[in-house]
Amino acid sequence: MERFPGYKIYEEYNPDQYKTSVQKKVEKVLGAAEKEKGRIAPELLEFRELIEQETESLRNFFGHDVEVPPLPPEITPERYEKWKEMGLELHYLPAEEMKKDSNFPGWKKKPEDWFYEKLKAKEIAADSATLPAAWMLIDGREKPNYKDGKQTYKEDVLAEALEDLRKRKVITEFKVKGSRFNISWDELNKPEVKKAIADVLDVPEESLRLPRAIEWNYLGNAYHPQWGDTDTWEWFEDSAGARRLDGGLSWGGGLSSVNWAAPGGRYDSLGFRPQVVFSRE
Repeated sequence: MERFPGYKIYEEYNPDQYKTSVQKKVEKVLGAAEKEKGRIAPELLEFRELIEQETESLRNFFGHDVEVPPLPPEITPERYEKWKEMGLELHYLPAEEMKKDSNFPGWKKKPEDWFYEKLKAKEIAADSATLPAAWMLIDGREKPNYKDGKQTYKEDVLAEALEDLRKRKVITEFKVKGSRFNISWDELNKPEVKKAIADVLDVPEESLRLPRAIEWNYLGNAYHPQWGDTDTWEWFEDSAGARRLDGGLSWGGGLSSVNWAAPGGRYDSLGFRPQVVFSRE
């Protein structure tokens, strides 16, 4: 017979004593707003739920509690609703080093050995395996399977902007005008391209970049394992000397897949997803 936990008898009379660490941290984050208004407004309640979800997800992944900070002031309820409609997601990435020998419960697909060999050889940045301690806006869309270069990301909010950039010859012409494929890393980092994408997402240009390989791997493991199931690649932000990292190819390791390519190269199987890094203040 399952034993009844005795503390439950008193929980009703002294609830604060029996709150979980997750509950206490979330209440600390939003306590000021709750006191000020006397109650939690609907939009703040949604943010509260988001922080609770992130805290729980982080605990499940890393196997220990991770304190999730308040949302930065530039994340407003109105912008959050707009981003959700666009298929974008908010996630907090803590300052965790993802070592090769780390055994986090949720880390099912680590980056391949090649990644850690390049890190050890100092061919990629020393912090390449460390998450940034920041709230991020990510594109949660599935990465499409290769279809002779004609594949596209589902309901792509960037398609119109990319078509316009091709018409203006800011990026190279391609058979699918609004495609995220066949665009070089160098082209993605042109000021005109970053501005066009930032305008669509309603974010400052300076906050926009590509995911780093370790961020993409973490997000795929924690939220989007399907990213590793398709036979196309995506560009990463990381530099490796004169080359740039990419990965995600299903038959190359899926979520573990990491490789590199010349930043000026364009391939009809290599796409990208934008990522926004918010202030840490």
